[in-house]
Amino acid sequence: MNRRTRLLAYAALGLAGLLLAGLLIRGVMLRPLRTLDDQLIQLQAKLNSLQNERKAFVAADAQVRAAAAHMFGASADAAEAKLGAMLTAQIVRVGLREADFTRLPAGRRRLPGADEVGWTIQGEGRLAAVLDLLFLLHSEPRLHRVESLALSPADQEGRVRVRFRYLTLVLNPAPEVAPAEPLSEASLSSAARRRYDAIARRDLLRPYVPAESAPTPAPSPTAPAAVSAPSPANTGQNLKVVSLSTWLGQPEVHLYDTQNQRTFRCRPGEKLLEGELVMVDYRALPVPGKPGLVSYSRLIGRTGNDYWTVEAGQTLAERRRLSPEDLPAPLELNSTNTLSP
Repeated sequence: MNRRTRLLAYAALGLAGLLLAGLLIRGVMLRPLRTLDDQLIQLQAKLNSLQNERKAFVAADAQVRAAAAHMFGASADAAEAKLGAMLTAQIVRVGLREADFTRLPAGRRRLPGADEVGWTIQGEGRLAAVLDLLFLLHSEPRLHRVESLALSPADQEGRVRVRFRYLTLVLNPAPEVAPAEPLSEASLSSAARRRYDAIARRDLLRPYVPAESAPTPAPSPTAPAAVSAPSPANTGQNLKVVSLSTWLGQPEVHLYDTQNQRTFRCRPGEKLLEGELVMVDYRALPVPGKPGLVSYSRLIGRTGNDYWTVEAGQTLAERRRLSPEDLPAPLELNSTNTLSP
């Protein structure tokens, strides 16, 4: 082998060695680097996702805190009471009679992060006054929703029946935020209220009058009769306690007459069956006959010297007599209860 051949052989071996060294370096060093690059890409994607979630959380938290400042109350009981007081005030403001309207709790519905509370309102009155009421309730700046709205003709000419549910939300848990500054009440003479006049102009509830006959003049309206309570002779079998709420610090009892399908209100001191309603007891006591359950409200009535009580959801026929030991403190001091065995 001459010198030139040896040089070519050495050169080929050197080149092969360089290629082998390059492959080794690539396998030992570059492959872990590619793994690190993949991990970096995955971590960057996860970081971007977390940042987006944080932005969404901050935006949602700001939205919730802004809404919390425009709620009726921080608890379900407070919101339900304030909502009911507002409804009563608006009914009176537009000139409707409170006695012509009934209010029943709409029930509480648990939602993710909030509780839904509200009232079911039913009553009747002049169409213009009912439209005023709907306008004021829709214009309420605090969080609310009106649903299941229904209008129908009343028995008396010029009057309509209205029924709807007025609902609001209570955050759970409620954030600690300062309530928003109260806004001025909506004006019944505003341009927004005039849009409701289209309902009256359409006169959708007017009975059909054939074209060839002249319309009969409407009789002069008379004051509607108030909802009367059942007669004292009623045994209470058809009277069910549906609400034991408190309005403006005064307790009241809502009774549903299943026979006449009417609801009426009774307050302490008023006649109830053959006796009178004495008070609404808000003590937490065990439910009679149901161990483990607690009742937080019940009505207490008196017939002569005998005191009796009815739990929420029961009829007055299910009332049970109270012994002097079962009476709340305000009644123990003045009681002359002479219950017969």
